[in-house]
Amino acid sequence: MSKINAVAIERQYCSGGSEIGKRVGEMLGIPCYDREIVELAAERLGITSEEIRKFEEWVISPIKAQFHLRRENQLDMFEKVFAAETEIIAEYARRGPCVIVGRCAGYILKNITRTLKVYICATAESRTERAVSEHHIAFDDADNVLKRYDKKRGDFFNVNTRQNWSSMLTYDICLNSSALGVEGCARTICDMVRASGWGDELKGK
Repeated sequence: MSKINAVAIERQYCSGGSEIGKRVGEMLGIPCYDREIVELAAERLGITSEEIRKFEEWVISPIKAQFHLRRENQLDMFEKVFAAETEIIAEYARRGPCVIVGRCAGYILKNITRTLKVYICATAESRTERAVSEHHIAFDDADNVLKRYDKKRGDFFNVNTRQNWSSMLTYDICLNSSALGVEGCARTICDMVRASGWGDELKGK
């Protein structure tokens, strides 16, 4: 079994996936990339990060999205956004071991370096609590917001990878942050990375 050099995390909205990714990076002593990917892609394309997010949200479904984007003459920029993000993610991985949150990183890195593909989920109750306490979303609106963001993430992933974002078969491991907590999820991921032989070259130094 080859050494794991990258961790790619997909996550339900408000499941703590970004926090888990950051914690994994801290525990392994490697960089974690998240929003930096959007900001750098925007810089390279000469648009704002908010415009990047709007183009990503054009996605509706693998079939309807293509029709809708062509109708609005946006397909070219939609493809440029994903191409820029793909290039950036590949560059990060080639620099050395890293954690990447979102943006189809597991799919992008499949032929570049051995990547641990992780999916973080959580109960509706804990996600609602996080949405209210951390994102200041009104309790009565939380359920609709969670569903809307999950759909956006799922559609973006499904269209660009032709894989199923929410299927366990898409990933190497699926973790419930409601049961394990941020630290428990991070430790589990780190244990898997280390078990692959990562860091052996540092032993004895």
